[in-house]
Amino acid sequence: MKIKSVDIARKLNISKATVSLALNNKSGVSEKTKEKIMRCIAEMEGELLKQKEERPVSKKMIKIIIMNNSLGVMMDYELDLWSEVLAVFDRESRRLGYTLGVTYVEPNPQDVEQVIRDANEENVAGVILDATEMRPEQFEPFRAIRNPMVIYDNDLSQEYHCVAIDNVAASRQTVDYLVSRGCRDIKYLANTTEIYNFQQRRAGYRAGLRKNRLELRDDSIVPIGGRIDNVYENMKRYLETHRLPDAFIMENYQVSLGVLHALREKGCEVPKDVSLVGIDELPSYFTGDFPLTTVKIEHEERAKVVMMFLEQEMKGVISRKFKAYSNCELLPGKSVR
Repeated sequence: MKIKSVDIARKLNISKATVSLALNNKSGVSEKTKEKIMRCIAEMEGELLKQKEERPVSKKMIKIIIMNNSLGVMMDYELDLWSEVLAVFDRESRRLGYTLGVTYVEPNPQDVEQVIRDANEENVAGVILDATEMRPEQFEPFRAIRNPMVIYDNDLSQEYHCVAIDNVAASRQTVDYLVSRGCRDIKYLANTTEIYNFQQRRAGYRAGLRKNRLELRDDSIVPIGGRIDNVYENMKRYLETHRLPDAFIMENYQVSLGVLHALREKGCEVPKDVSLVGIDELPSYFTGDFPLTTVKIEHEERAKVVMMFLEQEMKGVISRKFKAYSNCELLPGKSVR
């Protein structure tokens, strides 16, 4: 904004003509008045610069796109694991000077096209694609996103950084642990939801059986349900018609909670009657004074790694793409004999 002669004259309580003469180096104005006018201009320019610096700047955004296939994993009323991850994304975005936007996209062409258009807007600095519930064929349209993008919780492409869980190792080490504690008949209770993480955990279970020379039978993997309530009902029916194995591996927290409830109701003692290991740590308010042996998955740490990759992508300093798999830790409790 240009400083006008009339504003200088008003501020110094002198005529506009005097200001004009001084600025054009004309005679008729004393040196003292000229100096006064030049000091006034400098002060006014400083005030304008300060106002400009203090004016709110429209920040760029990091956009999180969450594929919602209505599988009850990302939008789950039973237990919200996503809020802790979202808090990490929000904190890291603010640290880098960005705002955070979250969009849930339904698997229909109109929604997907709109989300992609939004992700390509100039105010978007980078994109995190949460692909927990995404099927491989659903990823193809998202290649049209031109802004830097990192894929979270799935392995979908060689062309993007992907940050996921080492689910295969998690299940395999669970089998190893149970075998080391004398278990030979180990069954796997599977969530009926089909997502990448669960498929990989089952692959790890099968690899663990092979490694320990245990037989993989048709009934080794038992689809037990997708929600806590129907896992509970299905597990009660299973217990009425099947003998207990040495141990159950439970695929995720929904399976763990439903199975624990059913076993208690049927009077089964853990670990006396059956050993249990759950994949994904449960909050203590669910297990109380009975610590379940679990495989801990680092959700928050993975979120930090996603932000690290995205920051480097936005800066354009990495020429190669990487796949990062978080290691999982087995936490012994009191549910394995």
